Amino acid sequence: MGKNYSCLFKYKEGDIPIIISAPHAVKQIRNGLIKNPDIFTGSLALILAQRTKCHAIYRTFTGHGDSNSDLICAYKDYLIHKIKECSLRCVIDLHGLHKRRSFMIDVGTLDGKSIPQEIKTLIIQTFQEGNINDVRFNYLFNADRQGTVVKTVWEKTGVPSFQLEINGLYRDINHVESWTKFQQIVTTLESLIYKLNKRISH
Repeated sequence: MGKNYSCLFKYKEGDIPIIISAPHAVKQIRNGLIKNPDIFTGSLALILAQRTKCHAIYRTFTGHGDSNSDLICAYKDYLIHKIKECSLRCVIDLHGLHKRRSFMIDVGTLDGKSIPQEIKTLIIQTFQEGNINDVRFNYLFNADRQGTVVKTVWEKTGVPSFQLEINGLYRDINHVESWTKFQQIVTTLESLIYKLNKRISH
């Protein structure tokens, strides 16, 4: 991985040109404050990589920063390198909404700039098929802040990229009542990756 990056994040090679990113899989430090991890986003990235053979990058150590905020960032530098080296064609950046939020998914696309309409339609259809409702776009988190994974990828590569904010009800498998919902989000995102791969391969 080069230098000492392996202590901050891990990269899992895949066979299809899509990558799942989980920069908040561990605690991060932003503006000197420790922020809690988006729990089980790293696990979700690894499960999806194993099941679909997509690529994955995920933070493994807190270190001294936030990979979805820092302008100087080894995590994003390595991601950009792999996008170019492996000709990756889509980035899905995983994050977490608090359980108290009234909606389930917020898709950040730089207010529509970072994905074409056909990918937006595919996202909507796939979540509907997975019976995950109240999916919003650029509602609270549009990913258009300097230093985000999506904004950085889009500006440096032009590769379609979107940020997925997933409600904790679908991620927190510390609680038995979330086990079924976690399986539901895994199945839905697996389907989305397969559909995206089919779309971008044409």
